[in-house]
Amino acid sequence: MIAEPGKPLSEEDVARLISIEMTAANEYMGGPDNIVAERDRNYDYFRGIMNDLPASAGRSRVVEMVVANYIGLLQPNLMRIFTSGRNIAEYVSPKPDLQPVVRLITRFINDIVFRKDNRGELMLGDWALDGLIQKLGVVMWWWEEKFESKDVILENIPDGPALALTVQEIQAKGEEIVEATQAQTIVPGPQGPMVGVVHTLKVRTKVNVSKCCIDTVPPEEFVVSRDARNLENAILKAHRSGVMVGDLIAAGYDPAIVNSLPSWAGNYDVQGQNAYNWNENVSRDQSADPMLRKVCVVRGILKMDFDGTGIKEWYFVSGGYDNAPKILEIAPYNEQIGFADFCPEPLPHQVYGRCPADRLSMIQKIQTVLVRQMNDNLFLANTPQREVVMDWIVKPDQLMNMAPGAPILVKQPNAIREIAIPFVADKALIAMQYYDGQAELTTGASRNSAGLDPEVLQNQSATAAMNQQSAALGRVEMIARIWAQGGMRKLFRGVFRCIKAYQDFERVVQIDGAPTPITPELFAMMDDLDVNINTGLGTGNRERDFMVLTGIEASQKETLTQLGPNNPIVDFKKLVKTLQLKAESAGISYPENFFADPGDWQPEPPGEPKPTPDAMVFAEVEKYKADKKVETDSIKIASDERITIAKMQNDKEIALYKADLDDALQQQKLGIDRANTMIAAAKVDVDAQKIDGKKDG
Repeated sequence: MIAEPGKPLSEEDVARLISIEMTAANEYMGGPDNIVAERDRNYDYFRGIMNDLPASAGRSRVVEMVVANYIGLLQPNLMRIFTSGRNIAEYVSPKPDLQPVVRLITRFINDIVFRKDNRGELMLGDWALDGLIQKLGVVMWWWEEKFESKDVILENIPDGPALALTVQEIQAKGEEIVEATQAQTIVPGPQGPMVGVVHTLKVRTKVNVSKCCIDTVPPEEFVVSRDARNLENAILKAHRSGVMVGDLIAAGYDPAIVNSLPSWAGNYDVQGQNAYNWNENVSRDQSADPMLRKVCVVRGILKMDFDGTGIKEWYFVSGGYDNAPKILEIAPYNEQIGFADFCPEPLPHQVYGRCPADRLSMIQKIQTVLVRQMNDNLFLANTPQREVVMDWIVKPDQLMNMAPGAPILVKQPNAIREIAIPFVADKALIAMQYYDGQAELTTGASRNSAGLDPEVLQNQSATAAMNQQSAALGRVEMIARIWAQGGMRKLFRGVFRCIKAYQDFERVVQIDGAPTPITPELFAMMDDLDVNINTGLGTGNRERDFMVLTGIEASQKETLTQLGPNNPIVDFKKLVKTLQLKAESAGISYPENFFADPGDWQPEPPGEPKPTPDAMVFAEVEKYKADKKVETDSIKIASDERITIAKMQNDKEIALYKADLDDALQQQKLGIDRANTMIAAAKVDVDAQKIDGKKDG
């Protein structure tokens, strides 16, 4: 019966809708496209099981492990691209003031939620294998509400007000007193020691250990609407699995409905089933504990007009699947569960695409046939069949003895003749080399690019080897980008939304070695953060990544030198990020131990440029020279002054000496003049006396 438009849907309507969607999806999976059959074949080939290629008795049964070998080369490259660094995903917000909180959320989800609360890298390995081998890898996340009980003993509580206050505090915390005892003891009293009563309480506390769970979904347990073009717009996307009755009842579902659900037997109503699920087909119907019985449960997201408003909305649905599902829960969708998909070779407008194992399986089948034929030819060439005339053989049992040199007794010559088999096994090697090349083109992984075949590379030029490696890694890079922008981004955005919706308690965790409280307020202030997946370490070649990052580091340092630390192109945070990535490319798991994140640190405002050491030495030398010049000038001035003063004094002394000398000379001249005068006077007297003498004579 079709529900009447404009009216709310009943539980029976929802159950019928789920049944129709799941039946159509299962028919498509097992229909002409043979998705299930190809998936099972790929996984069997990966495990070395080739039931579709039986070997005749007495012939080689060897299996050429092409799928396992090339997936084994491809998976590590993909894993290293995503898991080399500390943060697989980095959350981003357009609000600058929220950057510290965004960084804290990034570290919390990457380090605690992804790696410690869940299997982290191991889960990614399973996800990669599912995608590479079985067309579509699916990861599911959900919120698990869980509390752990812890008993605490409170002893020696005095009777009276102290006991009442203690009980009141216990009840206010929501804790439970599970056991109470009392005993008599000697207590001090007003009149001295007296007999009193003390109590011992056993208090049971509940510790909230709820968390966001992440795990891979086996491909055969995932259901998506048949007409879905992508996972986001599928009408139904659900996980169908076996769940124990006790777990469902503990989760709060009606025991009567749970006990009426059909047992889980791993039947998917599709053709084929992965061989590794043999251990899942355990329903425990005969178990002595009915709580251990597994029942088939579907949990997923359904888009429908449940309330009859004419607008389709997303709803979380849970129910037991039989031909007519029984509804366990219907609720508006609020991140109760989510799915992320990874298809390495997507096809347009389809959820299910292709995977490398699809083509590798065909190559493995051809190469297995070639290897078996080569072995058979080698065996027959080395131990050929013989044509025997039995009547001429003395002891026929000797024909079974193939030991070298063992005799065979015959009655006639030429009783035994070997049937020569031409050796053509070497021709098979040429064909196998061709198909090895096809396998390398399919996956992008090769022994040469992995550095496993130096004999092939030794005769190549460096340019040819680099071109071959780049071409091989191109497909790996393409697969990595599809995974990053598709499934990885969905996963980390969904995990953030799930934690924001349900973590309503404070959680103290160790982040980078320090206790850090993670409170609901951190997520409440955030909108739906976008996320970037870190694939910056290249395509899996450490030497190439290190070389590229070294070049980037040199360019950043040159820019900082030329334009200064406050330029709009490169800051110190970007330089530190490059140094951290460089350390990660070298295999260092904790690069922040060597290069710390500068956070919001900014260099000092631009002022007078600080002199370099050479400039400082030059300045000191110039200062020393200037000081010496001043000192020399001072000494010269003082010397000149002293010389001038001395010269002035000397001139004065010379003048005085000259004056004294002139005076002395003048005096001497005066004395000479006086002497001359006296001599003249004396001569006059002598002459006068002579005259007088003559007169007298």
